Amino acid sequence: MLGIVGILLGLLIGGVARAKMAAHRIACINSLKQWAFAAHLYAAEHDDQLPREAAVDGINSWEMTSSPTNNDVWYNALAETAGITTMAQYAQTPSSQQDFYRAGKIFHCPRARFSDVSATYPNFSLAMNSKLMRDFEGRSDPGGPTLGCKLTKIKIPDRTGLFLDNGVPGEEPLCIFQPPYTGQPKAFASQFPGRHNRGGNIAFADGHVQTLPGKDVVEMNPTNVFCGRAISGVPIPPWYLDRYFACSCV
Repeated sequence: MLGIVGILLGLLIGGVARAKMAAHRIACINSLKQWAFAAHLYAAEHDDQLPREAAVDGINSWEMTSSPTNNDVWYNALAETAGITTMAQYAQTPSSQQDFYRAGKIFHCPRARFSDVSATYPNFSLAMNSKLMRDFEGRSDPGGPTLGCKLTKIKIPDRTGLFLDNGVPGEEPLCIFQPPYTGQPKAFASQFPGRHNRGGNIAFADGHVQTLPGKDVVEMNPTNVFCGRAISGVPIPPWYLDRYFACSCV
């Protein structure tokens, strides 16, 4: 009798855990849909232009996110478009910085778990695709004006990532060959986590969101020179606005 009770209890606990994971995945999908929708609204109001992906190439400090010069970065521009608290507002005080993690639900995947380092700078568990704009990559003048990206210039919107799940410091990597997760406001396959049962969510430029197995996004083969980066030669998901895939960028 006790054995039967134990089995039933185990099944119940397992069912609750699976239901919780499913609820978290759906909540994450909904947040990504809101960011994608806000991006479309923003583009409609700004001559088709998308907001900037980040203030700098690297960690964006609390001070950076609150600077007026960065009002056109997505975490401020799209938040204002969506009518929610902007990063500039969250960054003002230690208390409001904590609210970024407690109350800023649209900014985060509910399955993300933040380490102590999250107090030192904002960790983004959802981020913008870092390969759309080339603002910080492959430029002859890194200090020059940002290149930007127009929404309608994305050639394959239903298969080009716009926002995605983003790994944060302390989170278990999907692939051991990925670089450490940093929680920057821009991300790529090398920062794609497996927090949804070894998979993650991507919001595409046409507005739909899809949960993809990590093995379909990140190269897992340890003998491949691009292990831990984007899988090359596959139609989903491409990262650049004018190409099907990225094969050599981290």
